[in-house]
Amino acid sequence: MEQADSLGVGLYSLVEAARLLTTPRRTLARWVEGYVQELRGGSKRYAPIIERADEASLTFGDLVELMYVRGFRGVPVPLNEIRDVSAKYRQEWNTPYPLATKRFATDGRNLLIQQRGDWEHALSGQRQAFFEEIGRQLVHVGDLTSEWRPLGRDKAVVLHPDRSFGKPIEDKSGAHTFLLFKAVEGGASVEEVAWWYDTEVKAVREAVEFERSLNEGTARAALAS
Repeated sequence: MEQADSLGVGLYSLVEAARLLTTPRRTLARWVEGYVQELRGGSKRYAPIIERADEASLTFGDLVELMYVRGFRGVPVPLNEIRDVSAKYRQEWNTPYPLATKRFATDGRNLLIQQRGDWEHALSGQRQAFFEEIGRQLVHVGDLTSEWRPLGRDKAVVLHPDRSFGKPIEDKSGAHTFLLFKAVEGGASVEEVAWWYDTEVKAVREAVEFERSLNEGTARAALAS
């Protein structure tokens, strides 16, 4: 399968994506569906930040783009600026996932775009250190994102669009991290679970750590919504 096609694989519901990104579902819905703001004497419709191929679900490419949107909003960068930059480079680069490419970088305050070998200014923010964090998690093949390793590139947890429809898995066994987590939560030792799934004890611990972090992040997001 071509890599560009892979970005369109890996279907997530809005609820699943919100959990993976530890972002309130209502906030994510505004980014992917747009929203209407009621004004005195009328209302104003705001377009989505990303452009989805499938109105019923989110792809792996959508998920990666939303990681960056979340980071920009935390800086914060206004939604209209993110929307404009995304739309501009979606058209110029002829890709549905401009934020999922390697052509983005930062000097710490400004978002930079690589054009024909040169770097151009695109967005400004207070501090864009989140770029470094995301950079430690994403793996690229050529210009495009090929997989997401949320605990870091040297850890066992991976989301890959060609594996288990992009769901979080333990790399060696291919087991869903949720299954490993539930086994440990159910009373099995990490050693037992590692033996059952023919993987490393360290990998099981990382899967459990990942699932616990999602649960904690989801709880925080619920309080913030």
